[in-house]
Amino acid sequence: MILLSNLDKITEMTLGCERVLDVGGGRHPLNTATHVIDLSPYDARNDYGALTPGIKPRFGQDTWKVHDVCVGPWDYPDKYFDFSFCSHLLEDVRDPLAVCRELVRVSKAGYIEVPSREREIFAKARFFSLKSALGRMPEVGFHHHRWFVEIEGTHIRFLVKDQRLLMGRDRFITRGDLGRKMTEQESGACLFWDGNLTFEEVFYDGHEPLVQFRNATLQKLKRG
Repeated sequence: MILLSNLDKITEMTLGCERVLDVGGGRHPLNTATHVIDLSPYDARNDYGALTPGIKPRFGQDTWKVHDVCVGPWDYPDKYFDFSFCSHLLEDVRDPLAVCRELVRVSKAGYIEVPSREREIFAKARFFSLKSALGRMPEVGFHHHRWFVEIEGTHIRFLVKDQRLLMGRDRFITRGDLGRKMTEQESGACLFWDGNLTFEEVFYDGHEPLVQFRNATLQKLKRG
């Protein structure tokens, strides 16, 4: 979870709910969740530690479901959960639209968080040009993510992230370009939703939209 500044609000909201689903947080679970659905088994729940380690887990082995979240329907009734929590999953999975459909179906409200698209085109390493010249090109964004994700209001857009499209120097931002690291708020995108959210896959034609996005992002970040 990048946006730790939201964690107190999430904790307060979920503690007040009877049923809370953590979607995809198996190795780093939200202890205030009453249910977890993830590919990881229950025994792997402490691999990366809990998000709220000071709170006793409300979930147990009996409410932990091992399941591929891209395959629906999930084994829960409609609107069964008061709140769902889905943090840093949608950018990874092969079918985020399917996950969003099930989130809306089984939950009355929820929280979604992803790395911002701006962070996905940012290389945070120092001395980028020197390292590249030495054949050790630093990572741009997160190489293992499948999707760029944009959130506007309660609408989510998914764009396939082809790492090869980021290889052009005019399509990503280095720490030298910006003159600093990105902040927590710049690095994450999130939404609290209630009742419904909308989502779509968006396609771009060629590399020019990537160049335009990079230039607009750099200007926005420099304005702070």
